[in-house]
Amino acid sequence: MSSLFPYLQLIRAPAVFTAISNILAAHLIATGGEVRGAALVLLSAASLCLYAGGMILNDCFDLEEDRRERPGRPLPSGRVPLARAWLLGWGALACGVLLAAAQGGLQLLIALVLAAAIVLYDGVAKRYRVGSLVMGGCRYLNWLLGLSVTGLSAQDFLLASPILLYVVSLTVLSSIETTAKQRAPLVACALGILATGVIVVTLIAAGVLPQRWAMPAVIAGAAFVVYRLAWTYRNFDAENVQSAMKLLIMGVIPLDAMMVFAGAPWWGGFLVLALIVPARILGRWMYVT
Repeated sequence: MSSLFPYLQLIRAPAVFTAISNILAAHLIATGGEVRGAALVLLSAASLCLYAGGMILNDCFDLEEDRRERPGRPLPSGRVPLARAWLLGWGALACGVLLAAAQGGLQLLIALVLAAAIVLYDGVAKRYRVGSLVMGGCRYLNWLLGLSVTGLSAQDFLLASPILLYVVSLTVLSSIETTAKQRAPLVACALGILATGVIVVTLIAAGVLPQRWAMPAVIAGAAFVVYRLAWTYRNFDAENVQSAMKLLIMGVIPLDAMMVFAGAPWWGGFLVLALIVPARILGRWMYVT
């Protein structure tokens, strides 16, 4: 197990469950809770591979920076050889694309675009302001991959919009994760979370997500996250920003669950929410950012 641990750290194992959460939530909404087992397994595995590959390549591209700022991580510490990491990263992306292709041509197309977006973010975009949009686009495409099990309609592109804005917002905050040098990204993140809640409520009010009883839970969830970010604003330092980042990353699962509560049978929301348990357990021993 000790030899496996650095690789679990490398792929951000706790956060892998957030990628699976995207697929499960989208699948349940697209099918109305009528689970298509083979498709769900294939696309969940594809998403897992694409996410893991993206995390590995991210650290490969960031090796010099991590040697300066995070020397204890698997690559700069030498616990995972760099050549092996490159191979695993590209191999995981390829596996993700192939698994998606096994489901169909539409899924292959989405996975190819997603893989390209991952490489674009890891290699270039994250160093610029457009990086947050590219990262949000990756999650948006992951949601579309889950929705694609029944084909894609114009409505589906709206359904995936909350995860886009949510991840753009948390990625903006990540720019000050280690420095906490200015509060502006924190404010922008809080506004983005508020806007995410507004979008979900609007989708419910418009009937795109038909379960109106879920609306108060969505409002309460957004209010809690904004309150937590306000607390971070008042107690502003790198450690508290990192804690807020962890909360937001793990918060992808409750957001997905809220979408399911609003758009699919109620039990599906609890099924998605259950993914928080293994994610939090693993999160006690390894980082998620």
